[in-house]
Amino acid sequence: VADAAYKTMLHENVNQSIIISGESGAGKTEATKRMLAYLAEMQRSTFKGTGGSDGGGAGQRSVEQQVLDANPVLEAFGNAKTVRNDNSSRFGKFVEVEFDASGKLLSAQISNYLLEKCRIVTQQPEERNYHIFYQLCAGFKSPGLPQGLELGVATDFDYTSACERIDGVDDHKEFTEVLDCMSSLGFSTAERDSAMRIV
Repeated sequence: VADAAYKTMLHENVNQSIIISGESGAGKTEATKRMLAYLAEMQRSTFKGTGGSDGGGAGQRSVEQQVLDANPVLEAFGNAKTVRNDNSSRFGKFVEVEFDASGKLLSAQISNYLLEKCRIVTQQPEERNYHIFYQLCAGFKSPGLPQGLELGVATDFDYTSACERIDGVDDHKEFTEVLDCMSSLGFSTAERDSAMRIV
C-alpha cells in the first residue's frame, strides 16, 4: 500500500492518503510503523550518497530517521496494555508526510487527538497504564535524569499497580530508547526533564 501510494504520488503528482483503521488488536499501530519504515527505507536506498535528507551535520539524524524515532515516544506516552493488545494505541493520530517533486522526504508532522485520559487513574485487571509510567519506574536511575523524582517499582503506586509487566517487554530498555529518540527529535534536556517530572 505504501509503495503504491508513493509511486502514484510521484507519477501523477497528486497527494495521497492512507487510512489505517480497525478494531483493537487489528494491527493499526504495527501497520503504521511498517509503512513509515518502508518510506524511510525508500529514502535511504533512493537518495543514498546524494546528501539525502540528513540533518546537515555530524551527530544529527536524517529526517527519515526522525520520523521513525517519533514512534517510540508516541507509543510510550499514548499506548498501553489492554486485555486484547499489549501495545494498544489509546489515541488517534494523523501523520502528514511531505515530499519534494523528486520524492525526497522533507518533513513529517504528527497530530494526536482523543487521548484516553481516564486510563491514567483507572485500569481494568490485567491492563496497564501508559507505558511511560512503567518505563520511568524501571529507568529512573538512568544517568542524566533529574534528581528528586522519588520513584520506585511500579507496584509502589496506585496508578501502576494493576499489572506491572508485559511478557517479553523490557521497560528499562524501552525507556532508554525513548530518551534517545527524544534527543534525536530535538527535545532539550530541560524539556525532557520537565516531561519526566510531570509524569
